[in-house]
Amino acid sequence: MRKTLKMLAPAFILLAISGIMALLLGGTNLLTAQKINERAAGAQQQAIAKVLPAQSYETKKTTLNGTEYEYTVAKNGSEIIGYAFTVSHNGYGGTVETVIGLTPNGAVTGIEVSDVSGETPGLGQNAGKEEFRQQFKNKSGKLSVVKSGAGENEINAVTGATITSTAVTENVNTAFELFKTVKGGAQHE
Repeated sequence: MRKTLKMLAPAFILLAISGIMALLLGGTNLLTAQKINERAAGAQQQAIAKVLPAQSYETKKTTLNGTEYEYTVAKNGSEIIGYAFTVSHNGYGGTVETVIGLTPNGAVTGIEVSDVSGETPGLGQNAGKEEFRQQFKNKSGKLSVVKSGAGENEINAVTGATITSTAVTENVNTAFELFKTVKGGAQHE
């Protein structure tokens, strides 16, 4: 009996340590989750303000292909000056999230690539750089990605990061589709 207890003691100690660690991790999550969510919401609001500066913003919802999306209506006084959509698609190393601002006529005012952290440093992460993002300004209609020599409805891919470039471009194309649902009187609140 004593021999059995001696053999089981390390297992009980490990079990106790694991239980304490799980409680500590759970407690840390409870303490930090709200702050993390607040920072993420703040970062999104900053991105919206960059792509579509306005006096006031109103969050609404619309549906596209059975999926509900939130979007932001930007106003100066009572005049609608544009719409901002946050969209994400899979890139090379994970989800690529983009905030897209559109004029009331559906032209891009600007984009902010808010999350490319999963993409390859020095390649896919370059999709967040101004040089790449500026290509979208004033574009409207369905866009596609080319390796070089972009035409009217084309975007030059970031060198070595065609998949990431395509994800950002698809985000913009989805924003155009969402814009159509909003402007076309589709179900939205």
